[in-house]
Amino acid sequence: MTWFYVFAALIALVTVWYVTRPLARSMADDNGERRDQLEQLRERLLVQLNELDIEEGDRNIDANVVGDERRRLEAQLSSALRELESLGGKKKRKKTKQDSRRGWAVGLATLGILLPLTSAGLYALGQRDTLSYLYRPQTQSNPSVPPMALEMVARLEKRLAGQPNDAAGWHQLGRAFSVMGNMDGANSAYDRAYKLDPNNPELVSEYAAFIYRQNPQNTTGRVFTLYSNLIKLQPENQNAMWFLGFAAYQNGDYKQALGQWERLLIAMPPGSQEAEHLRLIVNKTREKLGEK
Repeated sequence: MTWFYVFAALIALVTVWYVTRPLARSMADDNGERRDQLEQLRERLLVQLNELDIEEGDRNIDANVVGDERRRLEAQLSSALRELESLGGKKKRKKTKQDSRRGWAVGLATLGILLPLTSAGLYALGQRDTLSYLYRPQTQSNPSVPPMALEMVARLEKRLAGQPNDAAGWHQLGRAFSVMGNMDGANSAYDRAYKLDPNNPELVSEYAAFIYRQNPQNTTGRVFTLYSNLIKLQPENQNAMWFLGFAAYQNGDYKQALGQWERLLIAMPPGSQEAEHLRLIVNKTREKLGEK
Protein backbone atom coordinates (compact mmCIF):
# COMPACT_ATOMS: atom_id res chain seq x y z
CA MET A 1 0.00 0.00 0.00
CA THR A 2 2.89 2.38 0.63
CA TRP A 3 3.88 2.45 -3.02
CA PHE A 4 0.27 3.07 -3.95
CA TYR A 5 0.12 6.28 -1.92
CA VAL A 6 3.57 7.42 -2.98
CA PHE A 7 2.90 7.03 -6.67
CA ALA A 8 -0.56 8.58 -6.39
CA ALA A 9 1.05 11.62 -4.78
CA LEU A 10 3.66 11.79 -7.56
CA ILE A 11 0.99 11.72 -10.26
CA ALA A 12 -0.92 14.47 -8.47
CA LEU A 13 2.22 16.62 -8.37
CA VAL A 14 2.89 16.03 -12.06
CA THR A 15 -0.69 16.95 -12.88
CA VAL A 16 -0.47 20.19 -10.92
CA TRP A 17 2.76 21.00 -12.74
CA TYR A 18 1.18 20.32 -16.11
CA VAL A 19 -1.88 22.44 -15.36
CA THR A 20 0.11 25.41 -14.05
CA ARG A 21 2.80 25.19 -16.71
CA PRO A 22 1.18 27.80 -19.00
CA LEU A 23 1.60 30.38 -16.24
CA ALA A 24 5.36 30.06 -16.42
CA ARG A 25 5.52 29.75 -20.19
CA SER A 26 5.66 33.49 -20.82
CA MET A 27 8.98 33.70 -18.97
CA ALA A 28 10.51 31.08 -21.27
CA ASP A 29 9.16 32.87 -24.34
CA ASP A 30 11.11 36.00 -23.40
CA ASN A 31 14.33 34.06 -24.01
CA GLY A 32 13.16 32.59 -27.31
CA GLU A 33 14.48 35.34 -29.55
CA ARG A 34 17.90 35.35 -27.87
CA ARG A 35 18.06 31.55 -28.08
CA ASP A 36 17.30 31.68 -31.80
CA GLN A 37 20.10 34.21 -32.31
CA LEU A 38 22.57 32.05 -30.37
CA GLU A 39 21.64 28.90 -32.26
CA GLN A 40 22.13 30.70 -35.59
CA LEU A 41 25.49 32.02 -34.38
CA ARG A 42 26.48 28.53 -33.22
CA GLU A 43 25.72 26.97 -36.60
CA ARG A 44 27.51 29.76 -38.45
CA LEU A 45 30.64 29.38 -36.29
CA LEU A 46 30.67 25.60 -36.77
CA VAL A 47 30.47 26.02 -40.52
CA GLN A 48 33.33 28.54 -40.42
CA LEU A 49 35.44 26.19 -38.29
CA ASN A 50 34.75 23.35 -40.70
CA GLU A 51 35.74 25.53 -43.68
CA LEU A 52 38.88 26.57 -41.80
CA ASP A 53 39.82 22.91 -41.29
CA ILE A 54 39.36 22.26 -45.01
CA GLU A 55 41.53 25.26 -45.92
CA GLU A 56 44.19 24.13 -43.47
CA GLY A 57 44.11 20.59 -44.86
CA ASP A 58 44.55 21.93 -48.38
CA ARG A 59 47.34 24.23 -47.13
CA ASN A 60 45.67 27.22 -48.79
CA ILE A 61 46.19 29.49 -45.81
CA ASP A 62 49.06 30.45 -43.53
CA ALA A 63 49.29 28.31 -40.37
CA ASN A 64 49.59 31.34 -38.07
CA VAL A 65 46.51 32.91 -39.60
CA VAL A 66 44.66 29.61 -39.17
CA GLY A 67 45.62 29.44 -35.49
CA ASP A 68 44.53 33.00 -34.75
CA GLU A 69 41.26 32.64 -36.62
CA ARG A 70 40.48 29.28 -34.98
CA ARG A 71 41.05 30.68 -31.51
CA ARG A 72 38.75 33.61 -32.27
CA LEU A 73 35.99 31.40 -33.63
CA GLU A 74 36.26 28.88 -30.79
CA ALA A 75 36.15 31.63 -28.18
CA GLN A 76 32.93 32.91 -29.73
CA LEU A 77 31.55 29.36 -29.97
CA SER A 78 32.39 28.60 -26.34
CA SER A 79 30.68 31.80 -25.20
CA ALA A 80 27.58 31.02 -27.28
CA LEU A 81 27.39 27.45 -25.94
CA ARG A 82 27.64 28.62 -22.35
CA GLU A 83 24.88 31.18 -22.85
CA LEU A 84 22.70 28.62 -24.60
CA GLU A 85 23.15 26.24 -21.70
CA SER A 86 22.23 29.00 -19.23
CA LEU A 87 19.02 29.60 -21.18
CA GLY A 88 17.95 26.03 -20.65
CA GLY A 89 19.35 24.17 -23.67
CA LYS A 90 16.62 22.97 -25.98
CA LYS A 91 14.44 25.62 -27.50
CA LYS A 92 10.85 25.60 -26.27
CA ARG A 93 8.38 26.38 -29.03
CA LYS A 94 5.76 29.01 -28.40
CA LYS A 95 2.25 27.81 -27.66
CA THR A 96 -0.88 29.25 -29.11
CA LYS A 97 -4.05 29.90 -27.14
CA GLN A 98 -5.45 26.68 -28.53
CA ASP A 99 -2.41 24.76 -27.22
CA SER A 100 -2.91 26.37 -23.82
CA ARG A 101 -6.56 25.31 -23.68
CA ARG A 102 -5.55 21.81 -24.73
CA GLY A 103 -3.01 21.72 -21.92
CA TRP A 104 -5.69 22.59 -19.38
CA ALA A 105 -8.01 19.95 -20.79
CA VAL A 106 -5.33 17.26 -20.70
CA GLY A 107 -4.34 18.26 -17.18
CA LEU A 108 -7.91 18.09 -15.91
CA ALA A 109 -8.43 14.75 -17.64
CA THR A 110 -5.31 13.44 -16.00
CA LEU A 111 -6.42 14.62 -12.60
CA GLY A 112 -10.01 13.42 -12.92
CA ILE A 113 -9.64 10.20 -14.90
CA LEU A 114 -6.08 8.94 -15.30
CA LEU A 115 -5.13 9.38 -11.66
CA PRO A 116 -7.81 7.01 -10.30
CA LEU A 117 -7.29 4.52 -13.13
CA THR A 118 -3.51 4.51 -12.77
CA SER A 119 -3.73 4.22 -9.00
CA ALA A 120 -6.10 1.28 -9.28
CA GLY A 121 -3.83 -0.36 -11.85
CA LEU A 122 -0.81 0.04 -9.62
CA TYR A 123 -2.62 -1.49 -6.71
CA ALA A 124 -3.83 -4.43 -8.81
CA LEU A 125 -0.45 -5.16 -10.33
CA GLY A 126 1.53 -4.85 -7.14
CA GLN A 127 3.30 -1.66 -8.34
CA ARG A 128 6.75 -3.09 -9.11
CA ASP A 129 6.50 -3.93 -12.80
CA THR A 130 4.64 -0.74 -13.61
CA LEU A 131 7.01 1.44 -11.64
CA SER A 132 10.03 -0.13 -13.31
CA TYR A 133 8.42 0.59 -16.68
CA LEU A 134 7.46 4.18 -15.87
CA TYR A 135 10.81 5.00 -14.31
CA ARG A 136 13.26 4.08 -17.05
CA PRO A 137 16.12 6.62 -17.06
CA GLN A 138 17.09 7.78 -20.52
CA THR A 139 20.56 8.78 -21.58
CA GLN A 140 20.73 12.57 -21.45
CA SER A 141 22.69 14.48 -24.06
CA ASN A 142 24.04 17.99 -23.69
CA PRO A 143 21.47 20.11 -25.56
CA SER A 144 23.99 22.90 -26.12
CA VAL A 145 26.20 20.73 -28.36
CA PRO A 146 24.73 20.65 -31.90
CA PRO A 147 24.69 17.41 -33.92
CA MET A 148 27.06 18.95 -36.48
CA ALA A 149 29.76 19.39 -33.83
CA LEU A 150 29.30 15.84 -32.59
CA GLU A 151 29.60 14.50 -36.13
CA MET A 152 32.79 16.48 -36.74
CA VAL A 153 34.33 15.15 -33.53
CA ALA A 154 33.25 11.59 -34.38
CA ARG A 155 34.92 11.86 -37.80
CA LEU A 156 38.09 13.19 -36.21
CA GLU A 157 38.16 10.37 -33.64
CA LYS A 158 37.68 7.82 -36.41
CA ARG A 159 40.55 9.31 -38.39
CA LEU A 160 42.83 9.32 -35.35
CA ALA A 161 42.07 5.66 -34.73
CA GLY A 162 43.84 4.98 -38.02
CA GLN A 163 46.47 7.71 -37.57
CA PRO A 164 47.41 7.59 -33.87
CA ASN A 165 50.64 9.56 -34.41
CA ASP A 166 48.88 12.65 -35.77
CA ALA A 167 49.82 15.22 -33.14
CA ALA A 168 47.89 18.01 -34.84
CA GLY A 169 44.79 15.83 -34.92
CA TRP A 170 44.99 15.05 -31.20
CA HIS A 171 45.56 18.75 -30.53
CA GLN A 172 42.42 19.60 -32.51
CA LEU A 173 40.44 16.90 -30.68
CA GLY A 174 41.56 18.21 -27.30
CA ARG A 175 40.46 21.71 -28.28
CA ALA A 176 37.07 20.41 -29.49
CA PHE A 177 36.45 18.41 -26.31
CA SER A 178 37.40 21.43 -24.22
CA VAL A 179 34.88 23.65 -26.02
CA MET A 180 32.20 20.96 -25.62
CA GLY A 181 32.88 20.61 -21.90
CA ASN A 182 34.29 17.06 -22.07
CA MET A 183 37.17 17.69 -19.68
CA ASP A 184 38.36 14.08 -19.39
CA GLY A 185 38.36 13.63 -23.16
CA ALA A 186 40.15 16.94 -23.65
CA ASN A 187 42.83 16.09 -21.11
CA SER A 188 43.47 12.69 -22.72
CA ALA A 189 43.66 14.17 -26.23
CA TYR A 190 45.94 17.02 -25.19
CA ASP A 191 48.20 14.53 -23.40
CA ARG A 192 48.50 12.39 -26.55
CA ALA A 193 49.31 15.46 -28.63
CA TYR A 194 51.92 16.70 -26.14
CA LYS A 195 53.71 13.35 -26.03
CA LEU A 196 53.91 13.39 -29.82
CA ASP A 197 54.91 17.05 -30.19
CA PRO A 198 56.31 18.47 -26.91
CA ASN A 199 58.10 21.36 -28.64
CA ASN A 200 55.02 22.93 -30.21
CA PRO A 201 54.57 26.26 -28.36
CA GLU A 202 50.93 26.66 -29.34
CA LEU A 203 50.05 23.17 -28.12
CA VAL A 204 52.04 23.50 -24.89
CA SER A 205 50.48 26.89 -24.13
CA GLU A 206 46.96 25.62 -24.77
CA TYR A 207 47.44 22.40 -22.79
CA ALA A 208 48.97 24.27 -19.85
CA ALA A 209 46.15 26.83 -19.80
CA PHE A 210 43.57 24.02 -19.96
CA ILE A 211 45.03 22.26 -16.91
CA TYR A 212 45.49 25.50 -15.00
CA ARG A 213 41.82 26.45 -15.50
CA GLN A 214 40.75 23.22 -13.85
CA ASN A 215 42.46 24.18 -10.57
CA PRO A 216 44.02 27.67 -10.49
CA GLN A 217 45.47 27.08 -7.03
CA ASN A 218 47.54 24.09 -8.11
CA THR A 219 50.96 25.16 -9.43
CA THR A 220 52.72 21.80 -9.20
CA GLY A 221 52.88 18.64 -11.28
CA ARG A 222 52.03 18.60 -14.96
CA VAL A 223 50.96 22.24 -15.17
CA PHE A 224 54.32 23.40 -13.78
CA THR A 225 56.18 21.13 -16.20
CA LEU A 226 54.22 22.51 -19.14
CA TYR A 227 54.76 26.15 -18.28
CA SER A 228 58.45 25.51 -17.56
CA ASN A 229 58.75 23.95 -21.01
CA LEU A 230 56.80 26.83 -22.56
CA ILE A 231 59.12 29.49 -21.14
CA LYS A 232 62.03 27.65 -22.77
CA LEU A 233 60.23 27.53 -26.11
CA GLN A 234 58.96 31.12 -25.84
CA PRO A 235 60.98 33.13 -23.27
CA GLU A 236 58.63 36.12 -23.66
CA ASN A 237 55.41 34.18 -23.23
CA GLN A 238 53.37 36.29 -20.81
CA ASN A 239 51.18 33.47 -19.54
CA ALA A 240 54.25 31.44 -18.65
CA MET A 241 55.88 34.40 -16.89
CA TRP A 242 52.76 35.03 -14.83
CA PHE A 243 52.30 31.37 -13.85
CA LEU A 244 55.95 30.73 -12.94
CA GLY A 245 55.96 33.91 -10.85
CA PHE A 246 52.80 32.77 -9.08
CA ALA A 247 54.23 29.29 -8.49
CA ALA A 248 57.42 30.78 -7.00
CA TYR A 249 55.36 33.15 -4.82
CA GLN A 250 53.33 30.25 -3.45
CA ASN A 251 56.57 28.47 -2.54
CA GLY A 252 57.89 31.56 -0.75
CA ASP A 253 60.54 32.22 -3.38
CA TYR A 254 59.76 35.95 -3.67
CA LYS A 255 62.98 36.71 -5.55
CA GLN A 256 62.09 34.29 -8.34
CA ALA A 257 58.50 35.55 -8.41
CA LEU A 258 59.68 39.15 -8.59
CA GLY A 259 62.02 38.35 -11.47
CA GLN A 260 59.25 36.80 -13.55
CA TRP A 261 56.68 39.51 -12.79
CA GLU A 262 59.05 42.40 -13.42
CA ARG A 263 59.82 40.96 -16.86
CA LEU A 264 56.11 40.55 -17.46
CA LEU A 265 55.40 44.13 -16.36
CA ILE A 266 57.87 45.48 -18.91
CA ALA A 267 56.16 43.48 -21.66
CA MET A 268 52.65 44.66 -20.79
CA PRO A 269 51.05 47.79 -22.31
CA PRO A 270 51.89 50.69 -19.97
CA GLY A 271 48.89 52.25 -18.29
CA SER A 272 46.64 49.25 -18.90
CA GLN A 273 44.47 47.95 -16.08
CA GLU A 274 46.35 44.64 -16.10
CA ALA A 275 49.69 46.46 -15.82
CA GLU A 276 48.46 48.55 -12.89
CA HIS A 277 47.21 45.46 -11.12
CA LEU A 278 50.48 43.64 -11.69
CA ARG A 279 52.43 46.69 -10.47
CA LEU A 280 50.62 46.47 -7.14
CA ILE A 281 51.51 42.78 -6.90
CA VAL A 282 55.15 43.55 -7.72
CA ASN A 283 55.28 46.20 -4.98
CA LYS A 284 53.79 43.79 -2.45
CA THR A 285 56.30 41.14 -3.48
CA ARG A 286 59.16 43.59 -3.01
CA GLU A 287 57.88 44.28 0.49
CA LYS A 288 57.76 40.55 1.18
CA LEU A 289 61.31 40.16 -0.11
CA GLY A 290 62.50 42.99 2.14
CA GLU A 291 60.92 41.37 5.18
CA LYS A 292 62.75 38.09 4.69
